[in-house]
Amino acid sequence: MVGAGSPPRGGAGARGADALRRWRRRDDADGAPVLDLTDVHEVTTALLVPPPELRGVRRRVVDQFTLLSANRAKLARSINWGPLDGLLNAVVPATRRLDTRGRLPAEVSLLLPISTLPKRALVAFNLAGPGGSDAHLVPYTTSVVIQGYVVALLANEIGHLPPPEAQRMVDAISRFRPGRLSVNRPGLMPRRRPLDGRPPRPLSLRALGEYLAREADLSVPEPTLRRWTGRVEAAQDTLLAALDEPFDPLSSADTLLLAAGELRRDPELPDEPTVGDMDRYLAVFVDWIDDLVAAGAPAVPVLSTIAEYGRRWEALAQVTLDPYRPSLIKMAEERRAQLVRRPPARHASRWRAAAGSLALTNPVALVDLDPGVGSYHVSIGTDDSSIEISHPVVLDLYDRPVERTYVEDVQDNREVYAYYTTDVRRPSRARLAVGLSVSPDVSRVTVAISVLMAMAVGLAALPVELGPDAVAVITVPSSFAATVLLTRERSSLAAWVLGPVKATLLALLVALAILSGLRALGWHQPADSAAGLAGAAGPARPPSGAGALSHVVSGRST
Repeated sequence: MVGAGSPPRGGAGARGADALRRWRRRDDADGAPVLDLTDVHEVTTALLVPPPELRGVRRRVVDQFTLLSANRAKLARSINWGPLDGLLNAVVPATRRLDTRGRLPAEVSLLLPISTLPKRALVAFNLAGPGGSDAHLVPYTTSVVIQGYVVALLANEIGHLPPPEAQRMVDAISRFRPGRLSVNRPGLMPRRRPLDGRPPRPLSLRALGEYLAREADLSVPEPTLRRWTGRVEAAQDTLLAALDEPFDPLSSADTLLLAAGELRRDPELPDEPTVGDMDRYLAVFVDWIDDLVAAGAPAVPVLSTIAEYGRRWEALAQVTLDPYRPSLIKMAEERRAQLVRRPPARHASRWRAAAGSLALTNPVALVDLDPGVGSYHVSIGTDDSSIEISHPVVLDLYDRPVERTYVEDVQDNREVYAYYTTDVRRPSRARLAVGLSVSPDVSRVTVAISVLMAMAVGLAALPVELGPDAVAVITVPSSFAATVLLTRERSSLAAWVLGPVKATLLALLVALAILSGLRALGWHQPADSAAGLAGAAGPARPPSGAGALSHVVSGRST
C-alpha cells in the first residue's frame, strides 16, 4: 500500500502525481468513495502541531487512572476532536496532491494523534475509533517518520530547515528505544544513585563503545569516542535545557551517541554508515543545533521537540471518521504503578504537615500527566475499596510542587480525586501525587493491636514475676496479631500499604515469643523467688504463720 507506513519525505515529487492522487472526488459527493489521507503527512503534522487558527480541533482530553495493584495502573484516555472539515480544506488543497474541491465525502481515513507515550513496551493496549469503530495503532517506524516531519515543519517556520544529515540524526533520535541498552545490555547501565535528589549518572565511555560494538555492529576507537563525546556535549546540554526535564541517560537526546548507533538501522540510507560517515552526521547535527541556538527564543519549540522525541514517541491511530462531525477516540493501557513509601523529599514537610492519619508511613502513588491542548480532565482512584486516597499534590518533573495548576473545578473524596482545567498556562507535563491509606476502621483496629502488642512486649521484658492472669493478658494480643498477619488482603495494593504495619506486628510477635522462652528458662526471675528456690534444696524452712512467729520470739528471748 502506498501510504502511512512510509510517507513521502519530499512531498508530491517523491511519488509522482498518479501515485498520489488515489482518490478524486466525483460531482456526486454522496457516491464518492472513502477519502484516504493516511499518507498525506501534511494532515498528520497539522493535527500534531495545528496552526493558531486551527488549534481548537482537539477539544478535550480525559485521563482516568485506576490503581489496580501494587504493580499495575490502568490509564483510560479519551480524546474529543471537533469537526475536521475546516482543517482538511485548509491543508489538503495546498499540497496539490489531491483534488478535494467541493464537499468532502462522509468518510475520511487519516491518522489521529492519541498521546505522546514513553518509549516502553505497551501492555493491555486497546484502541477504539468513533462510535466504537476499529482504530489501528500505526507502526513505530511510521511515527518516527512523522516525528521527523514535525521537527522539519517547526524548523522551517523559523527559517532553519535541517540539512539531510541533521534530519537523519533527528530520525535516529526518534528511532532509538531504551530497551536496546537496558534489556539487551543491562550490565552497561549506570549504577543508580540513592534517592538524594541528584540526577542519575551518565553512561560511561566504555559502556557507549561496547553498546555501539554489540548493538550497532560498529567498532569505534576510544579516542574517536572521546572526541565525539566532547563534540556533542554542548548540543546535549542545549536540548536538555530546552526540554526542562531531569537528565535521563537512556534518552537519545541526552546521550546523542546512542542515536548515532541508530543510523545503521535507517531504512533510507543505501549503505551502512561507517565511522567517518557518523562523524560527518554528528558534526552537521551539532552545527545545526548551534544555528538554532543563535536563532534565540523562536527555536525553543524545535529544540524541545527534538529532546522530547528522545524520551517519548507519538502514538497515532488510523481511523475512519465523518469530517463534519465531532469524533471520540478511546485508548486504554496498563502501566507500571509508581509507588513510593515516602513523599518526594522536596515537599516532604508539606506532606507531613498534611498527614493526619495514624499510619506509620505515608505511601504515595504517582501518575504522569499529559494535558496537551484543549481542556483537560484527570481523575485517579483505586480498584480496591479498602484503600483511600488523600492529600493530592501536582508536581513538576523535578518533584517540586506546582504553585499554580490553574484548576477550575475539583471533585475530591476518599475514593476519587479529579480536577478540570482549560487554562493554556497549565504545565505541559507534570505528575500527580496522592497519598494512600487503608480505611479508618481497618487502620484503627491495626493500630490498636499494634499498641497492645507493644505493651505486651514491654510487660514481658520487665524484671517482675507474672501471675497466671498476666500471662493470659500477654497471650490475647498475640492471638489478635497472628490473625491480622494471616489475613489475606483484598489486593496486592492493600498488602503493600499495610506492609510496614504487618512487619512491625511480626517483629513484636517474634520478640514476645523470645521473651516468653527466656522467662521459661529463668531469665528476669525475681531475687526472692530465686532465693526461695535455692532454699528448697537446703535445710527445712521454719514453720510459717503463728508458729514461726513464736519460734522467732522464743529465739530472741533466749
